[in-house]
Amino acid sequence: MLNLRFQFTILNLQFRTHHPAVSRPTPNPLCYTPEIMYTELFETIYPINTRKEKGVVVTAVDPFALGDELGIQPGDRIMKVNRRDVHDFLDFQFYTGSEDQVQLDVVKKSGEAVSLETRVGEGEIWGLDFEYFAPRQCANDCIFCFCNQNPQGSRESLFFKDEDTRLSFLHGNYTTMSSISKVELDRIVEQRLSPQYVSVHATDPEVRRYLLGRKRPDDVLGKMQYLSANGIELHAQIVLCPTINDGPVLKRTISDLAELHPGLRSVAVVPVVFTKLHNYRDRLTEVTDEFSSALIKEVRKWQRDFRRDLGTRFVFLADEFYLRAGVSLPGAKHYGDYPQIEDGVGMVRRFVVDAKKTLSRDLVSEFRIKPGKLRGTIATGELFYPILAPYVDQINDKCGTTLRVAVIRNQFFGPEVTVAGLIAGSDVLAARDSIDGDFLIVPEQACLKSGNVFLDDLTLADLEDKFQVPASHGGSSLLSLIGNALELEQRSGS
Repeated sequence: MLNLRFQFTILNLQFRTHHPAVSRPTPNPLCYTPEIMYTELFETIYPINTRKEKGVVVTAVDPFALGDELGIQPGDRIMKVNRRDVHDFLDFQFYTGSEDQVQLDVVKKSGEAVSLETRVGEGEIWGLDFEYFAPRQCANDCIFCFCNQNPQGSRESLFFKDEDTRLSFLHGNYTTMSSISKVELDRIVEQRLSPQYVSVHATDPEVRRYLLGRKRPDDVLGKMQYLSANGIELHAQIVLCPTINDGPVLKRTISDLAELHPGLRSVAVVPVVFTKLHNYRDRLTEVTDEFSSALIKEVRKWQRDFRRDLGTRFVFLADEFYLRAGVSLPGAKHYGDYPQIEDGVGMVRRFVVDAKKTLSRDLVSEFRIKPGKLRGTIATGELFYPILAPYVDQINDKCGTTLRVAVIRNQFFGPEVTVAGLIAGSDVLAARDSIDGDFLIVPEQACLKSGNVFLDDLTLADLEDKFQVPASHGGSSLLSLIGNALELEQRSGS
C-alpha cells in the first residue's frame, strides 16, 4: 500500500533532465525524469490510468535518439522486444538494456503492426517516454487499512488500494505479497527489482490472515525467503494493533523475520491509527501512551540482542511511539542509514540533528535577516508541535524574527489523527484565528508536490486566497523552512 514516501528507490533505471528539442540528449536508456514521474504521474496515477492493455504506449520521442531513427512515434504501442512480451516500461528497459541486436514488434497509432530491427551501438539511447502502468489493486480487506476511513471529499486516489511490487521497487510502497504469483516473484529476481518493501504484520499464519481479512492464510515467509535467497534486498513493516499482533505474536514475528537477515535489512513497527469513520473500528484497540512506553522497553531488549548478534538493531519503532510515551528519541546512530525513514522511523531525529546544525550557523549574516523581519505562521500537527516550537523560538531569539508555530487540529479525519502529514487544507482554514503575520508555512508532507494539493483537494492557492498572504510548505528541514520563509516574505512585499 501507498505509504507516501518522498524519494525514489530506483536502482536499475536511469533518468535524463529535460532539454531543448534541438539539443542532443544525455546518454541514458530512458527518458523519464523523477520530477515528471513523481508529481504528474505517481500522485495522480490511480484515477488516470487503470487500463490493462497489452504492450506499452510511447508518449514522447527524443529527436536524434534510436527510437526516432526507427520511426517510432508518440501513440505507438511496443508489444514485444526480441519476441518477449512487454507489459510496462520496466520490461522494455530490461529486455533492451543489454542487447546489441533488438527486434521490436510495434502496433502503430494507426493500427498497423510492424517489426523493427536495429543494432544498438555503444552509448546509443532509445530516447522514449512511456505511459505509466496501471497499478495492481489490493485484494485484501485489512482491518487496519487507512483507506477504509477516508472522509467524503478525500482525493479519489486515496481510495485506491495498490498491491504492486513494481511500485514497491520504484517508490517504496509496501505490499503484503499475499496474492503474488510465482511468475511475479521470478520477475522481481530476473529484473532485479530490488529493494522490495513487505507488509508482514504477523508471521503467525492465522493472525496475519485475520489482519489482512483473507479467507485463507498465505506463506509470506516462504516468499520472502525466496527473494532473499536470490539477492533481493527486503524491508518489512508491522502495523501494530494492540491485543492482536503485539505481545508474544510480535515477539514471534520479529524472531522469524530476523532469520532472514541480512537479506531482510530492517523491520519498521508503526502504530495502528483509526478514527470513528473506520468500518472495522470495533475490532481495533487504540495505541495509548502507556502501551507505547511498555513497547519501547520491550523492543530495546531485542535491539540490544540484535546489535550484538547481527551488527544492527534490525527492528525500529516509529517516532510516534516515543512522542506518545514522552521518551527521548534515540540518537542518530540508532537509525544507521535511516532505512525506514519514510515510514516515520527516525524522521524526527534527522530533523533535530539538522536543526541543531542550522542553529549553530550565523543565520543573520548568511541569510541577511533584518531584525523585525520574518513575521509569519508555521502550521504543524499536534504530535510534532513540541518538537518544532522550541527551535522556532531559538530562531526568533537569534535573528529577531517573529515566527509563531500554530497547532492544527485534525477535523478532516478526526481528533485521533495528530500527525502533520495528514493535515487537510480545511483543517488549516478552520484554524484561522491562529494564523497571523505576512505569510503561512504548512508541513511539506501535508501537501503533494504536484500543485501543492492537500488530501481534501484544497491547494496552497486556496489558502492564499482565504488568508490573503502567500503560502508554501516548509521543506524537510529547519534550514529549508527558513529559506522558504524568506521567499514568502519577498512575495508578501513586507
